[in-house]
Parts: sequence; C-alpha cells; structure tokens
Amino acid sequence: MAHGGGRAVRARGAAALAAVIALTATGCSPELRPLVAVYVDEHGTPRALLRSCEDDGTIRGPFLDVRPDPPATATEPDAASTAPEDPEPPAGWWAEGDRAAEDIPLFSPPAHWDVETRGPQTLRPGVTYELSLGDPGEYYAYAGEVSFTAADLAALPPGRVLALDGETTRDAFEERARDSC
Repeated sequence: MAHGGGRAVRARGAAALAAVIALTATGCSPELRPLVAVYVDEHGTPRALLRSCEDDGTIRGPFLDVRPDPPATATEPDAASTAPEDPEPPAGWWAEGDRAAEDIPLFSPPAHWDVETRGPQTLRPGVTYELSLGDPGEYYAYAGEVSFTAADLAALPPGRVLALDGETTRDAFEERARDSC
C-alpha cells in the first residue's frame, strides 16, 4: 500500500511538472497575483503573509530566494578588479509540496514544513529577496511573489506591508489578495 501511495505522489508531481513545462513551452506563465506580503512586526522580526486562492487555503511552496545585488556600473577602468572573485553561493529556503497558507516568520518557517535552507537566514544589505508561492493545482495557473531588500523593510512604517504592488496597509493587502482570486 505504501508503494502505491508513492506512485500517486510521483504521478501528481510528474503531472505538475508537465503542466509547468507545457506553460513554459507555449510562452505562458502563471498569472502573478498579490498573494504575498512582508513586514516587520512589533518585535523587529521580519514576517511573511502568504495567501491562497484555493477553498482549502493551500499553496505550493513557498520559496525564499536570495540574490546578490548587481554591482553598480563602474566608470573607472579598474572597477572590475574590485568585484568579488567568487559569487555568493545560493541562499534562501524552500518548502516542497503543498501546505496551508500561513503568517510566518520570514527566516523561521514552521518546522512541520520540512524546509531546506541555504546560507544565512537573516536580513542582509546588498542582496535582494524574492518570496514566492504557487498555485497547488496541477496546471499552476497563478503565483504570488514579492521582491524586497533589507532597506525596503527598514523603511516600512509600522502597520504597513510590502506586497507585489508596493507598500500598503495589511487590510488593503488582504482585500487585494481576496479580489485577485
């Protein structure tokens, strides 16, 4: 019986992968919706708001990608010599599979998510963060994401969140997330 369940999981995974490949091959990509927001709580902890369009509240992922900011364009001839020799290794975290949408600490996802992490799990200058989630359905029709820096979060006034469409109130984010579904 356990073996049959594994085949079903692999079959669903293969179907989801095939759908993503088909969308990519046809030039389609999932509709981007305002389902993810970040903010800093009253204790100074970066947090994420993750919303779903599904009746059961499930999402695929989420994933936090951390990328070094591109170097500034240099006007000096020897500027290339100041670039780091080794690029920063991949950083962030990802949670495979489907789960309930939740409000979570950005760098401490729930233990039951079985998250894989790489690199430092703190806000750092000089990097851009992208938090994203996907439609748990087999056709991956929509996705949610927000990109931000440590400076972006530090500049948020209390009670405000940063979402796909910029800075807003939490209530306005919740309304836009519902309306996008």
